[in-house]
Amino acid sequence: MRDARADVCQRAWTACPDCADQRGCRACASGRSCESHWRFLLAAEGRRLFLQCRACLHRWWHDTEFGAGDRPYAVDRVAEFQ
Repeated sequence: MRDARADVCQRAWTACPDCADQRGCRACASGRSCESHWRFLLAAEGRRLFLQCRACLHRWWHDTEFGAGDRPYAVDRVAEFQ
């Protein structure tokens, strides 16, 4: 069943780990966004996305490995002035 949060306006382009319906698509293979193989973006937490596949309705968390959490420890620590 399609998730109630699924909205066509919130999409992501990543491979489905369950059905891999994007195999053989030239646009997907070249890293472009195609009109057929997008996923519903249900939620986002930092660099992780909660997605649902349109084809098989599988839901999963996807780690983008980009953004929040990839900075070295204490890089944003405020220096103490005396």
